[in-house]
Amino acid sequence: MPRSQYRPDAQPDYGHRFHAGNVGDVWKHVALVAILRAIARGAGHVAYLDTHAGEGTYRLGPTGEWSEGIGRLWSGDPLPDGALADYMALCRRLGRGGARPEEYPGSPAFARAVLGLAASLRLWERDVTAATRLATHLVSDPHARLTCGDGLSSLRDELAAAAADADAVVALIDPSWSQKADWTAIPDALARAATGCPRACLVLWYPVKSLTRPNAMIARLQTAGVSATIAELITTPFGAHRNRLNGSGVVVVNAPVGAIEALAGAAPRLGAACATQGGTWSFRSSSWRGAGAPRAG
Repeated sequence: MPRSQYRPDAQPDYGHRFHAGNVGDVWKHVALVAILRAIARGAGHVAYLDTHAGEGTYRLGPTGEWSEGIGRLWSGDPLPDGALADYMALCRRLGRGGARPEEYPGSPAFARAVLGLAASLRLWERDVTAATRLATHLVSDPHARLTCGDGLSSLRDELAAAAADADAVVALIDPSWSQKADWTAIPDALARAATGCPRACLVLWYPVKSLTRPNAMIARLQTAGVSATIAELITTPFGAHRNRLNGSGVVVVNAPVGAIEALAGAAPRLGAACATQGGTWSFRSSSWRGAGAPRAG
Protein backbone atom coordinates (compact mmCIF):
# COMPACT_ATOMS: atom_id res chain seq x y z
CA MET A 1 0.00 0.00 0.00
CA PRO A 2 1.44 3.45 -0.90
CA ARG A 3 2.41 5.50 2.15
CA SER A 4 0.19 8.37 1.00
CA GLN A 5 -2.97 6.27 0.79
CA TYR A 6 -5.62 7.13 3.36
CA ARG A 7 -6.47 4.09 5.47
CA PRO A 8 -10.10 4.06 6.65
CA ASP A 9 -9.46 0.66 8.25
CA ALA A 10 -6.70 1.98 10.53
CA GLN A 11 -7.54 2.21 14.23
CA PRO A 12 -8.14 5.73 15.56
CA ASP A 13 -5.13 6.93 17.52
CA TYR A 14 -6.29 10.36 18.57
CA GLY A 15 -8.58 11.50 21.37
CA HIS A 16 -9.75 15.05 20.81
CA ARG A 17 -10.87 15.37 24.42
CA PHE A 18 -7.24 16.08 25.36
CA HIS A 19 -7.12 19.08 23.02
CA ALA A 20 -10.69 20.36 23.29
CA GLY A 21 -10.95 24.11 23.65
CA ASN A 22 -7.33 24.82 22.72
CA VAL A 23 -6.44 27.70 20.45
CA GLY A 24 -6.66 25.44 17.38
CA ASP A 25 -10.21 24.50 18.36
CA VAL A 26 -11.07 28.15 18.92
CA TRP A 27 -9.78 29.21 15.50
CA LYS A 28 -11.50 26.28 13.78
CA HIS A 29 -14.84 27.05 15.40
CA VAL A 30 -14.62 30.81 14.89
CA ALA A 31 -14.10 30.00 11.21
CA LEU A 32 -16.89 27.42 11.13
CA VAL A 33 -19.40 29.74 12.78
CA ALA A 34 -18.50 32.64 10.46
CA ILE A 35 -18.79 30.43 7.37
CA LEU A 36 -22.06 28.79 8.42
CA ARG A 37 -23.56 32.14 9.42
CA ALA A 38 -22.74 33.56 5.98
CA ILE A 39 -24.15 30.50 4.21
CA ALA A 40 -27.33 30.46 6.30
CA ARG A 41 -28.08 34.07 5.37
CA GLY A 42 -28.32 33.26 1.68
CA ALA A 43 -29.75 29.74 1.52
CA GLY A 44 -32.90 27.86 2.37
CA HIS A 45 -32.18 24.21 3.13
CA VAL A 46 -28.54 23.67 4.18
CA ALA A 47 -26.81 20.29 4.43
CA TYR A 48 -23.84 20.06 6.80
CA LEU A 49 -21.35 17.18 6.66
CA ASP A 50 -18.67 16.51 9.28
CA THR A 51 -16.09 13.82 8.54
CA HIS A 52 -14.59 13.67 12.06
CA ALA A 53 -17.49 14.73 14.26
CA GLY A 54 -16.06 13.78 17.68
CA GLU A 55 -17.95 13.24 20.92
CA GLY A 56 -20.42 16.11 20.79
CA THR A 57 -19.25 17.87 23.93
CA TYR A 58 -16.10 17.79 26.06
CA ARG A 59 -15.58 18.13 29.80
CA LEU A 60 -12.64 20.42 30.56
CA GLY A 61 -10.44 19.55 33.53
CA PRO A 62 -9.01 22.08 35.97
CA THR A 63 -5.96 22.43 33.71
CA GLY A 64 -5.29 21.65 30.09
CA GLU A 65 -4.69 23.06 26.63
CA TRP A 66 -7.98 24.93 26.87
CA SER A 67 -6.25 27.42 29.18
CA GLU A 68 -4.41 28.85 26.17
CA GLY A 69 -7.55 28.86 24.04
CA ILE A 70 -11.12 29.28 25.26
CA GLY A 71 -9.75 30.00 28.74
CA ARG A 72 -8.11 33.22 27.49
CA LEU A 73 -11.47 34.51 26.25
CA TRP A 74 -13.88 33.17 28.85
CA SER A 75 -13.40 35.84 31.50
CA GLY A 76 -11.83 38.54 29.34
CA ASP A 77 -13.17 41.94 28.40
CA PRO A 78 -16.45 42.10 26.45
CA LEU A 79 -15.91 41.56 22.75
CA PRO A 80 -17.11 43.96 20.04
CA ASP A 81 -19.68 42.63 17.62
CA GLY A 82 -18.22 40.26 15.05
CA ALA A 83 -17.21 36.65 14.44
CA LEU A 84 -15.36 36.25 17.73
CA ALA A 85 -18.23 37.62 19.82
CA ASP A 86 -20.67 35.39 17.92
CA TYR A 87 -18.50 32.34 18.65
CA MET A 88 -18.17 33.20 22.34
CA ALA A 89 -21.91 33.67 22.74
CA LEU A 90 -22.42 30.17 21.33
CA CYS A 91 -19.74 28.73 23.63
CA ARG A 92 -21.58 30.07 26.65
CA ARG A 93 -24.95 28.91 25.35
CA LEU A 94 -23.88 25.42 24.25
CA GLY A 95 -21.15 24.75 26.81
CA ARG A 96 -21.00 25.19 30.55
CA GLY A 97 -18.91 27.07 33.06
CA GLY A 98 -18.69 29.66 35.79
CA ALA A 99 -15.39 31.29 36.67
CA ARG A 100 -13.81 29.09 34.00
CA PRO A 101 -15.15 27.01 31.10
CA GLU A 102 -16.07 23.50 32.23
CA GLU A 103 -17.62 22.02 29.09
CA TYR A 104 -16.79 22.76 25.46
CA PRO A 105 -19.14 22.07 22.51
CA GLY A 106 -18.07 20.09 19.45
CA SER A 107 -18.50 21.10 15.82
CA PRO A 108 -21.94 19.44 15.33
CA ALA A 109 -23.34 21.52 18.19
CA PHE A 110 -22.08 24.74 16.62
CA ALA A 111 -23.50 23.68 13.24
CA ARG A 112 -26.94 22.85 14.62
CA ALA A 113 -27.10 26.11 16.60
CA VAL A 114 -26.16 28.28 13.62
CA LEU A 115 -28.10 26.48 10.88
CA GLY A 116 -31.27 25.79 12.85
CA LEU A 117 -33.34 22.67 13.40
CA ALA A 118 -34.30 22.14 9.75
CA ALA A 119 -30.75 21.74 8.43
CA SER A 120 -29.54 18.25 7.59
CA LEU A 121 -26.53 17.04 9.59
CA ARG A 122 -24.57 14.09 8.19
CA LEU A 123 -21.89 13.06 10.68
CA TRP A 124 -19.11 10.45 10.80
CA GLU A 125 -16.90 9.39 13.67
CA ARG A 126 -14.53 6.42 13.46
CA ASP A 127 -13.86 5.99 17.18
CA VAL A 128 -16.58 3.79 18.65
CA THR A 129 -16.52 5.39 22.10
CA ALA A 130 -16.66 8.91 20.68
CA ALA A 131 -19.46 7.95 18.28
CA THR A 132 -21.47 6.42 21.12
CA ARG A 133 -21.13 9.60 23.16
CA LEU A 134 -22.11 11.76 20.19
CA ALA A 135 -25.17 9.59 19.56
CA THR A 136 -26.55 10.48 23.00
CA HIS A 137 -26.65 14.14 21.94
CA LEU A 138 -28.55 13.33 18.75
CA VAL A 139 -31.37 11.10 19.99
CA SER A 140 -33.96 13.90 19.68
CA ASP A 141 -32.60 15.34 16.43
CA PRO A 142 -34.61 13.92 13.49
CA HIS A 143 -32.45 15.63 10.87
CA ALA A 144 -29.09 14.32 12.09
CA ARG A 145 -27.59 11.07 10.84
CA LEU A 146 -24.49 9.56 12.44
CA THR A 147 -22.28 6.83 11.01
CA CYS A 148 -19.56 5.14 13.03
CA GLY A 149 -16.99 4.92 10.28
CA ASP A 150 -14.75 6.81 7.91
CA GLY A 151 -16.29 9.98 6.52
CA LEU A 152 -13.39 11.14 4.40
CA SER A 153 -13.31 8.22 1.97
CA SER A 154 -17.00 8.60 1.13
CA LEU A 155 -17.11 12.40 1.16
CA ARG A 156 -17.24 12.89 -2.61
CA ASP A 157 -20.34 10.71 -3.04
CA GLU A 158 -22.02 12.04 0.08
CA LEU A 159 -21.55 15.63 -1.05
CA ALA A 160 -23.15 14.88 -4.39
CA ALA A 161 -26.10 13.19 -2.68
CA ALA A 162 -26.56 16.10 -0.29
CA ALA A 163 -26.39 18.63 -3.12
CA ALA A 164 -29.33 16.97 -4.84
CA ASP A 165 -31.67 17.99 -2.01
CA ALA A 166 -30.09 21.10 -0.46
CA ASP A 167 -29.74 24.72 -1.51
CA ALA A 168 -26.26 24.86 0.03
CA VAL A 169 -23.80 22.21 1.16
CA VAL A 170 -20.92 22.71 3.57
CA ALA A 171 -18.50 20.08 4.88
CA LEU A 172 -16.00 20.28 7.72
CA ILE A 173 -12.92 18.07 7.40
CA ASP A 174 -11.16 17.95 10.76
CA PRO A 175 -8.77 14.98 10.88
CA SER A 176 -6.19 14.25 13.54
CA TRP A 177 -3.15 14.74 11.25
CA SER A 178 -1.46 12.00 13.26
CA GLN A 179 0.67 10.62 10.39
CA LYS A 180 3.08 12.30 7.98
CA ALA A 181 1.24 10.66 5.08
CA ASP A 182 -1.90 12.60 6.02
CA TRP A 183 -0.36 15.72 4.47
CA THR A 184 -0.69 14.16 1.02
CA ALA A 185 -3.68 11.84 1.49
CA ILE A 186 -5.99 14.43 3.02
CA PRO A 187 -5.52 17.18 0.40
CA ASP A 188 -5.96 14.49 -2.26
CA ALA A 189 -9.29 13.52 -0.67
CA LEU A 190 -10.27 17.19 -0.51
CA ALA A 191 -9.46 17.60 -4.20
CA ARG A 192 -11.60 14.59 -5.12
CA ALA A 193 -14.50 15.96 -3.09
CA ALA A 194 -14.16 19.44 -4.59
CA THR A 195 -14.23 18.18 -8.16
CA GLY A 196 -17.14 15.84 -7.41
CA CYS A 197 -19.33 18.63 -5.99
CA PRO A 198 -18.07 21.95 -7.39
CA ARG A 199 -20.62 24.13 -5.56
CA ALA A 200 -20.01 22.75 -2.05
CA CYS A 201 -18.19 24.83 0.56
CA LEU A 202 -15.39 22.69 2.01
CA VAL A 203 -13.55 23.63 5.20
CA LEU A 204 -10.34 21.80 6.08
CA TRP A 205 -8.68 22.50 9.43
CA TYR A 206 -4.93 21.88 9.72
CA PRO A 207 -2.30 22.26 12.48
CA VAL A 208 0.79 24.45 12.07
CA LYS A 209 4.18 23.69 13.61
CA SER A 210 6.09 25.15 10.67
CA LEU A 211 5.04 26.36 7.24
CA THR A 212 6.74 23.50 5.37
CA ARG A 213 3.84 21.06 5.32
CA PRO A 214 1.03 23.65 4.95
CA ASN A 215 2.83 25.23 1.99
CA ALA A 216 3.37 21.82 0.39
CA MET A 217 -0.31 21.04 0.91
CA ILE A 218 -1.30 24.29 -0.78
CA ALA A 219 0.95 23.48 -3.74
CA ARG A 220 -0.61 20.02 -3.97
CA LEU A 221 -4.12 21.48 -4.03
CA GLN A 222 -3.11 23.99 -6.69
CA THR A 223 -1.68 21.23 -8.86
CA ALA A 224 -4.90 19.25 -8.42
CA GLY A 225 -6.89 22.19 -9.78
CA VAL A 226 -8.48 23.25 -6.48
CA SER A 227 -9.07 26.99 -5.99
CA ALA A 228 -9.34 28.02 -2.34
CA THR A 229 -8.40 30.44 0.44
CA ILE A 230 -6.48 29.88 3.65
CA ALA A 231 -6.88 31.75 6.92
CA GLU A 232 -4.08 30.93 9.35
CA LEU A 233 -3.46 32.17 12.89
CA ILE A 234 -0.09 31.70 14.64
CA THR A 235 0.03 32.36 18.38
CA THR A 236 3.45 30.90 19.24
CA PRO A 237 6.58 31.91 17.26
CA PHE A 238 8.08 29.12 15.17
CA GLY A 239 11.36 29.37 17.07
CA ALA A 240 9.73 28.39 20.35
CA HIS A 241 10.16 24.67 21.05
CA ARG A 242 6.95 23.36 22.63
CA ASN A 243 4.90 20.20 22.50
CA ARG A 244 1.81 22.17 21.55
CA LEU A 245 0.88 23.75 18.24
CA ASN A 246 2.29 27.04 17.06
CA GLY A 247 -1.00 27.76 15.33
CA SER A 248 -3.55 26.41 12.89
CA GLY A 249 -5.38 27.29 9.73
CA VAL A 250 -8.36 26.51 7.58
CA VAL A 251 -8.50 25.87 3.85
CA VAL A 252 -11.85 27.06 2.50
CA VAL A 253 -13.13 26.05 -0.92
CA ASN A 254 -16.00 28.25 -2.16
CA ALA A 255 -15.88 30.58 0.82
CA PRO A 256 -19.18 32.47 1.20
CA VAL A 257 -19.10 36.25 0.81
CA GLY A 258 -17.85 37.97 3.94
CA ALA A 259 -16.58 34.89 5.80
CA ILE A 260 -12.85 35.38 5.23
CA GLU A 261 -13.20 39.09 6.00
CA ALA A 262 -14.91 38.15 9.28
CA LEU A 263 -11.97 35.91 10.18
CA ALA A 264 -9.48 38.65 9.36
CA GLY A 265 -11.43 40.92 11.69
CA ALA A 266 -11.37 38.35 14.50
CA ALA A 267 -7.65 37.53 14.20
CA PRO A 268 -6.15 40.58 15.99
CA ARG A 269 -8.24 40.20 19.12
CA LEU A 270 -7.87 36.42 19.26
CA GLY A 271 -4.18 36.49 18.38
CA ALA A 272 -3.38 39.02 21.10
CA ALA A 273 -5.45 37.13 23.68
CA CYS A 274 -3.94 33.70 22.95
CA ALA A 275 -0.32 34.66 22.18
CA THR A 276 2.08 32.64 24.34
CA GLN A 277 5.34 34.55 23.81
CA GLY A 278 5.33 38.25 24.64
CA GLY A 279 2.11 38.99 22.77
CA THR A 280 3.56 37.86 19.43
CA TRP A 281 1.06 36.55 16.90
CA SER A 282 0.55 36.58 13.13
CA PHE A 283 -2.23 36.07 10.62
CA ARG A 284 -1.88 34.84 7.05
CA SER A 285 -4.61 34.80 4.45
CA SER A 286 -4.03 33.84 0.84
CA SER A 287 -6.22 32.84 -2.08
CA TRP A 288 -5.16 30.89 -5.14
CA ARG A 289 -6.56 29.47 -8.32
CA GLY A 290 -5.91 25.84 -9.04
CA ALA A 291 -3.93 24.86 -12.10
CA GLY A 292 -6.29 24.77 -15.06
CA ALA A 293 -9.11 26.50 -13.20
CA PRO A 294 -11.30 28.58 -15.52
CA ARG A 295 -10.75 32.31 -15.40
CA ALA A 296 -13.55 34.56 -14.23
CA GLY A 297 -15.53 36.03 -17.10
